[in-house]
Amino acid sequence: MDDANKLHHIFNNPDHNLDRLVHQFGSRVAAAQAIIQAVDSAFTNGSLMTDPEGHYKQVFDIGGFPVWISGKVVDGVPRVGSAWVRV
Repeated sequence: MDDANKLHHIFNNPDHNLDRLVHQFGSRVAAAQAIIQAVDSAFTNGSLMTDPEGHYKQVFDIGGFPVWISGKVVDGVPRVGSAWVRV
C-alpha cells in the first residue's frame, strides 16, 4: 500500500472505523503495514480465499481487531483494495 491515494481512501474515510487500529499501531503507515502483512501471510500459507478472478474479501485479526479486507491477487501478488472495521 505504497500508494498515497490508497492510504487516503482507506484511512480518511470515517465509515471504515479504523481510528482504534491506527491508535493501536501508532500511525496509519504502521496500521497499513500490519494489514499488508496479514494479507501476505494468508496468501503465503494458502488461507487467502480468492474467487476465480483473484478477488478476495475476508476478515483478518489485526492487532486484536476484526478487520475486513478486500482486494485482488495480481500477477501472484496480493493487493489490498480496502479495509474496514464493522461496527
